[in-house]
Amino acid sequence: MAIEFIRVQRNIQVGPNPGLKYLAVIKRGKKVQMEDIYKDITDLSSLSRGDIKNTIDNFMLVVGKYFKDGRSVDMEEFGEFQVNRRSKAMDSLEEVTSKTIKTPSISFRMGKELKRIMEETPKVLGSLEAKGYQP
Repeated sequence: MAIEFIRVQRNIQVGPNPGLKYLAVIKRGKKVQMEDIYKDITDLSSLSRGDIKNTIDNFMLVVGKYFKDGRSVDMEEFGEFQVNRRSKAMDSLEEVTSKTIKTPSISFRMGKELKRIMEETPKVLGSLEAKGYQP
């Protein structure tokens, strides 16, 4: 396996040397669906597809419970998921209410092992004919 990149032209407006620049961006493929994950894990395991689905569904419920409590989830070598909430800056303390808190998001920081795997994954430049190439 390899991660395929395409070359694109972008107008960079910040930094010491702004202007039209070329860079490599990941060529995005089809998203992996949960059904694909169930199947792939079932193929690697002695467990049934139903057992795998049940385990993953329960995992998502438990992790969701931790997120609702504002807790980070550390999956050791895989990485860490962290709940983030932005809030609107107000002029006075009294103006800060639950309505000034914006929609939450989840960030992910790779663990050492996942980072190593990603660093060792081959990277290839796609064809200049690839969709997305911008001269």
